Amino acid sequence: MKACQKIVRAGASVALAAVLMMEGATAQDLRPSFDMAVPVVPAPVALEGRRQYAYELHLTNFSADPLRIRELSVLDAETGETLTRFAGERLAARLSHVATGRDAEAIAPGERAILYIEFERDRGALPRRLSHRADYTLAGPGAPKAFGVFGADIAIDMRPIPILGPPLSGGPWVAIHHPDWVRGHRRMVYAVGGKARIPGRFAIDWIKADMTGRTTSGDADAVSATLGYGADVIAVADAVVAGVRDDMSESDRISANPRHPIGDAAGNFVSLALPGGRYAIYEHLKPGSIRVKPGDPVRKGAIIASLGFTGDSTGPHLHFHVADAAEPLQGEGMPFLIDRFMALGRYGDIGRLGSSPWDAALLEDGDARTAERPGSNMVVMFRSRARD
Repeated sequence: MKACQKIVRAGASVALAAVLMMEGATAQDLRPSFDMAVPVVPAPVALEGRRQYAYELHLTNFSADPLRIRELSVLDAETGETLTRFAGERLAARLSHVATGRDAEAIAPGERAILYIEFERDRGALPRRLSHRADYTLAGPGAPKAFGVFGADIAIDMRPIPILGPPLSGGPWVAIHHPDWVRGHRRMVYAVGGKARIPGRFAIDWIKADMTGRTTSGDADAVSATLGYGADVIAVADAVVAGVRDDMSESDRISANPRHPIGDAAGNFVSLALPGGRYAIYEHLKPGSIRVKPGDPVRKGAIIASLGFTGDSTGPHLHFHVADAAEPLQGEGMPFLIDRFMALGRYGDIGRLGSSPWDAALLEDGDARTAERPGSNMVVMFRSRARD
């Protein structure tokens, strides 16, 4: 399993870049600028008839000057085609500073910023290598001259992505995730165990709704009134149980849930060891509901626990992600696909969930999906689980 982790990280390219001025560059124009790195290389993930690439570009300023990013381009390293670019408001919305409170475009000497990148391609036009170009100026007045630096040349991870069964049955279930959310799983970096990671890079929070879009029946603050509470949580593959926690209690009222230290944020959880050094991780499970223990073999579709409200949670739901380590916060989030589901619609405004029906018109193609990642805030139905 460790060998697989090394393969994933070996593809990342780090370039402590010396930079050329954009016009008529010569040896005299070399200047220090950014270390550009992609810690976890992307894979093409099937998403609504396209392939999506989701990853992070780390930019660390190794110069003595504050540098202002003007534009960041992602290129096909083999053809030179510009695949996507970030500038203006789009850049500001995607560039996050490890040191908070700074200008969204200016990176101070010694500071690191992270650009969260997602772009999509048609299935027949998939790049095999990516490169990146940052166009920037010195920050501050009187420094209009523009510079450019190329770096982080990486090979796409073309290994097969795991195709898993659903972690729940029936529905409707709303797949809660969106790359634009600043505090969403996609952008939550945890530096624990001596390394900064994004465990929830591809995480989905599953919330149950009825056909009118309601998520509760009765008292909306009562945990037991939440429609998904106590639902069967099922194994997504034939696997071996790698980790279990089942010692956390839960509040009866959603409003009474206290804040938890980082080590308790996942609540009660189960992690399953999958082939290829990957782990399926289920969080916020109901106290006393976990039916498995470490070392147990499980079959795909078997009930392993119940959906609950433990740990840091704004309401009962199932958090599910795949990573390269069994502990919830100590692995890099890895992509996964779900073998089949029915797409019913989508919430364009997730704030309407609980009070309004979803919009079926927001789906672009068909209903039945196979070997695909559910899109942002998509409403889906899974096949009902057969009775034992």
